[in-house]
Amino acid sequence: MTKKCKKPMTLDEFSSKFPTEESAISYFYQIRYNGILTCPHCGAKTKVYRYRKLLKLCHCKNCNNSFSPFKGTIFEKSRTPLRKWFSAIFLLLSDRKGFSAYQLHGLLDVTYKTALNMLHKIRLAMGNEDMAKAFSKLVEIDETYIGPKPRRGSKPSKSGWGTSKTAVFGILERHTGRVYAQVILPEYDGIKWSRLTGSHFLPVIVKVVKDGTTIISDDLGGYRILDKSPIKLSYGYVHKVVPHKYGIYSIAPGIDTNGIESFWAIFKKGYHGRYQYMSVKYMQRYVDEFCFRQNTRELPGEEVFDLLLKRTVNCGSFLKSLIFSKYEEES
Repeated sequence: MTKKCKKPMTLDEFSSKFPTEESAISYFYQIRYNGILTCPHCGAKTKVYRYRKLLKLCHCKNCNNSFSPFKGTIFEKSRTPLRKWFSAIFLLLSDRKGFSAYQLHGLLDVTYKTALNMLHKIRLAMGNEDMAKAFSKLVEIDETYIGPKPRRGSKPSKSGWGTSKTAVFGILERHTGRVYAQVILPEYDGIKWSRLTGSHFLPVIVKVVKDGTTIISDDLGGYRILDKSPIKLSYGYVHKVVPHKYGIYSIAPGIDTNGIESFWAIFKKGYHGRYQYMSVKYMQRYVDEFCFRQNTRELPGEEVFDLLLKRTVNCGSFLKSLIFSKYEEES
């Protein structure tokens, strides 16, 4: 599962690739349209031209309409130069622990609110992927709790459900190392949950994991739902349990949850070492960031950059949720 990571894009490579704002805009056109400008109004691929002075606008002579290739992307209606957006993407991808808005604010010479907005939109693109029945063969599942550490000198805080920490449920595909993780809110539709149960896990598992897959978990009671006859008959999952409460962490070679637990360790290092705080409202965005970085760790740096640019398209319908009335993300 673990392979040597590919070389990331260097700063010199990035600078030579995007020396000017025009070069960044041209590169995005290439990524979105594969080199052939396409009119969104009539679908024509010929007689579609770019304006010479209005770099972010195009015109179709077939239907006589102008359009912006940035519509429906995270860059839509942004007054920040595209090259600064590309710099933010490069910086966020360059550090496995993430990149804070305060750092970006200083390096790109933008306001803190602009930096925060940029990073959240990039994280939104990172999670723009269809994960329906994406995992197969052998997967690991596990849950963790994300929250601040107790202050020095204070009593150790209670761990797990019922604390101020937020539950996150994750699935790792063993043969590829890809991860999908989802935040489980303590309150849904006005109902507060007292503990994690199978009803929290099963919908996520059914969505992501193909029928007939072998699933490895620890001995949390909520995972017993996978052993119930109706679930077995419907989805054909083979459930193997590693009894952690007895100090057993592997019941046979390869039957453990070490992979997903390693991912939690990286995520928590990013939380405590880089961000210090993640509001529950936007925590899924941070989870998507670390999942994207994990799932693309074996790709060359330029391929990862291009993949993220492709995912920036068709994010427009989600951008309305990105409203920041306070600077509440990082302390």
